[in-house]
Amino acid sequence: MSNSKRKILFLVESLDSGDAGKALSVLVQYIDKSKYDVTVCAINGGGQYEAIIRENANYKAILTDPDGIKRTMVYRNLPLSLVYKFYVPQGNDVEFAYSEGFVTKLLSRASKGKTKRYAWVHTDLAKNHWTSDFFSSIKEETEAYNKFDKVACTTNLLTEAFKKQFPDVKVPVETVYDPIDSLSVRLKSLNVSNPDENPVKVRLVSQGRLEPQYQYARMLRVINRLVKEGYDVGLWVFGDGVERLVLDRYIQENDLQTRVKLFGSHPNPYRFMIQGQLFVCSAYHSSVMKALILGLPVVATETPELKEILKNGDSGLMTPNTEEALYKGIKSLLDDPNLLEQYRQKGEARGWDFDIEALMAPYENLMSA
Repeated sequence: MSNSKRKILFLVESLDSGDAGKALSVLVQYIDKSKYDVTVCAINGGGQYEAIIRENANYKAILTDPDGIKRTMVYRNLPLSLVYKFYVPQGNDVEFAYSEGFVTKLLSRASKGKTKRYAWVHTDLAKNHWTSDFFSSIKEETEAYNKFDKVACTTNLLTEAFKKQFPDVKVPVETVYDPIDSLSVRLKSLNVSNPDENPVKVRLVSQGRLEPQYQYARMLRVINRLVKEGYDVGLWVFGDGVERLVLDRYIQENDLQTRVKLFGSHPNPYRFMIQGQLFVCSAYHSSVMKALILGLPVVATETPELKEILKNGDSGLMTPNTEEALYKGIKSLLDDPNLLEQYRQKGEARGWDFDIEALMAPYENLMSA
């Protein structure tokens, strides 16, 4: 039976905390092992997601030493066709270059044969063309991508950026969303949390890093303003970062201790988030997907990524990216329970688009081609 399985290889540069490592750690858990023999090969061993990969796939790390002669040979001295031949597991039916840059270049130099090859893009290469470190020119990088059967970008925004940056890539370029472990999110939300010590009429929830770009200071000011106007609201925030002390100080100075709680990096935020009545987001699109999976109505400031996820405002309330607009958006939902319920229903329907089975379908199609 095992001989009939299609051999699938995912080649990545590392399994650190980046988007590729995180997505791959989910992907290998849900690939049908009765149909596919999956191998993950990392150029650099270690990383946050290595343990999960080892549990769910065959695994090989080419480099385990941060220095050394072998590293110089792989990255500089050996022709990439020989790096592939000597170090990358062979005999695959399908191979994914699951990170840009060196990995894409490496697979593009391997002899083709009958192997299907796909290149994955997790970055806006029009705004951040970091992969130019591995190619002498746009022309060389374009030629590398044209050696693949298809290029997959993880959002529509990235697909458009890729086409803009590489107009001469002739192979199909499509959007394939990163897999989200929706089953785990839903199951974890079923674990009953402790009762709310400070119950409020409307509990807002948010998840993201406490960094300046995610605008949590702005969110606290909006909550403070609403409380002063007599709204019985509170906010739970899940995530940590450099602004933690500043936010804590604001909460203390404005007597919001019974209204706002910063949970930090909680191992299971979903059992608390499910108790909220409204999810608020300033920038972080991955957390919005999980909120939709949980069936929470969403209000979010307008960014290209969030417009895509919320279908231009059809699946959640979108506001201009200002403090005043965010305040007015939240206030409009607090003042109109029917409108809040409409967005809850639309958000819940959109959440099923990010169900793991739906997100795995494109991968299944590519692995079976």
